[in-house]
Amino acid sequence: MKKILIINTVLLLASCVNPTESLTSIVSSTTISEIPSSEAVVLPNLVFSKVITGTASRNNVIELYNASELAVELNDIRIDFYSNGSLEVTASIPLLGIINAQDYYLIGSANQTIENISISFDYVYQNGSLPFNGNDYMELIFQTYPIDVMGYLGSDLDYSKNVTMIRLGTLDQYQASVEYDDHSFIRYIPDYFQSLGNDNHQIKTFDQLYAGPQLEERYKALPYVELGSTTTGGGGAVITYNSSVADGDTAFFSAGNGFPGGSVRYYYINTPEVDGSYTNAEPWGYVASKYHKEYIMRNKQTSTFYVQSIPGGSLKEVNNRNLGLIWVNGQLAQFLIIREGLSENVGLSYGASDLELTDRDVPYLTFLRFAEQQAKLNGWGTKGYPIQLEGEKSPDWNYQAQGGLGALATTNPVWFPHFELPW
Repeated sequence: MKKILIINTVLLLASCVNPTESLTSIVSSTTISEIPSSEAVVLPNLVFSKVITGTASRNNVIELYNASELAVELNDIRIDFYSNGSLEVTASIPLLGIINAQDYYLIGSANQTIENISISFDYVYQNGSLPFNGNDYMELIFQTYPIDVMGYLGSDLDYSKNVTMIRLGTLDQYQASVEYDDHSFIRYIPDYFQSLGNDNHQIKTFDQLYAGPQLEERYKALPYVELGSTTTGGGGAVITYNSSVADGDTAFFSAGNGFPGGSVRYYYINTPEVDGSYTNAEPWGYVASKYHKEYIMRNKQTSTFYVQSIPGGSLKEVNNRNLGLIWVNGQLAQFLIIREGLSENVGLSYGASDLELTDRDVPYLTFLRFAEQQAKLNGWGTKGYPIQLEGEKSPDWNYQAQGGLGALATTNPVWFPHFELPW
């Protein structure tokens, strides 16, 4: 049987190679002579760097990036699409031309409607819109070998619907992979066409995401209540004062500038319960409450608090509590709680309100999802035991009580956060 050696490096047109040579001759002259016992297949380090699944499918765009130091010929490279969970290729785009070293290659459709975008396209698809809609598996192929992939084969999960996907990391960190990792891409706002063919987007790295979102000044100028409504949020952030804390995801704040004051239920999160009139304590409930009261809300007199409404969303939740986002000394309280693993999972889909709540064009929800994923990897809080047998156990819970059903052990658990707060 013929032995195939796949080298994850680059197939390139160096100055010493005639650009008119065929792919086979380039491979033969640069690789096979070095490994006479094998036929070597050299995979270019081309990656899906950005994918825009447009609000209109005709404006879908794929951006590739050549992460190598020499040009890559595209004659034997294509993109295969597997629509809506199909296990078979449903469409294919054979690429043409060359991607220069450390350069971009843009693929768009002939029927796109964004002014001045098409002049940047290196490949124009003539058969309608690019054949993907946000839940389709895509595979970058050299001959018969996959180079890089996006999405989940055999699944129609909406992983990129109505968002702009930008690869995580700086350009020198881009690396092709045949195993898709949802957290190797940052979800930006929809139709972020100004990012194409450049590296000008501000949020690039994991460290930036893990530091959490910032409250942009523009939100302080927006109304807390949508103009013409009494029940819908305008997205505005109002300065306020914290009077008390109820549990891990509810606190009381003073009124002002359209915010009526009172109890605020924290949007995006749901921490475990403590004992109450209508609730029974759950593992991590008193830990979440402790973190909220003794850490996030400490130094009430010297801290700066903002409550932000949800643009286009309800001002109240079902129990008639205010519903909003809480900023403490420039930090989003919801993010801090999720980062410690003290909340249920946040949602995967990006609704209209989520896409209007952004920092540097990245939705808050993107920051929350990265923080949650890291808590899962670390096995912290609710992401620990018993989901992960080696993960953290809640210090407020007796897991052996009631024949293994468990029971509350203490309302004053000994617990310390994984991260120091800057106040």
